Amino acid sequence: VSAELGAWLGEPRTNGEIRERVRGYEGVTDEPWTPLIFARTLLALVQLPPAGSWDDPRRPHFVVDPRPLPAPDEAAALVLTRYLGAFGPASRRDVAAWAGVAQRDLAAAWERLPTVAFRDEHDNELLDLPGLPLPPASTRLPVRLLAHWDQPLLAFAERARIVPAEIQPLKLTLSGDPTVTVDGRVAASWALRRERDAVELTVTPHAEIRRSARVEVRAEADRTARFCAPDARSITIVGV
Repeated sequence: VSAELGAWLGEPRTNGEIRERVRGYEGVTDEPWTPLIFARTLLALVQLPPAGSWDDPRRPHFVVDPRPLPAPDEAAALVLTRYLGAFGPASRRDVAAWAGVAQRDLAAAWERLPTVAFRDEHDNELLDLPGLPLPPASTRLPVRLLAHWDQPLLAFAERARIVPAEIQPLKLTLSGDPTVTVDGRVAASWALRRERDAVELTVTPHAEIRRSARVEVRAEADRTARFCAPDARSITIVGV
């Protein structure tokens, strides 16, 4: 099956074409995403540019990645170094949860990887790569508007460090809503709407935002709107 499907995916194919081709294989159900997950699990597929971005209506096309895959040990080491370089310090559980693998799959790579250890306020071990900067606890974090499914929201097994417990029932990480962080934690979500040359960015608070921070949120929202729609003639910020 892998060889047959891989040969067929040597040419660019859309999701619809992949779905129709894979649907006939044994064990593949008619659920819309099941054939696609089957193909992407079996083969290393890459998406061809330029289609597939949020504002591009063209259908994305996929082909088999012609590059050889690394050995499992090499791949595990690469996952650890890339993850820690972006999100460390973090726990072993954090990395496994983000990568979607069992902790045992990364155990050998952890043993070989040089790391430095820290303890969080709950005495959990956090690991990082040696020599990376670690800002002091007093560092003031700027307000930020994060995009759909932005990785900082998904990078940790225990998401309370960035998504407060009272906001978690909203399931923002599941719906992928763009979010607003204040003091490094999610405090609101945001949405951009455009009609011709007019842009409206709406901020919806999910927690109390102090008055001084609201000024920062509004300024960052304006900056984000101008970045997303540099040719807009008018920009309106709503909600803060």
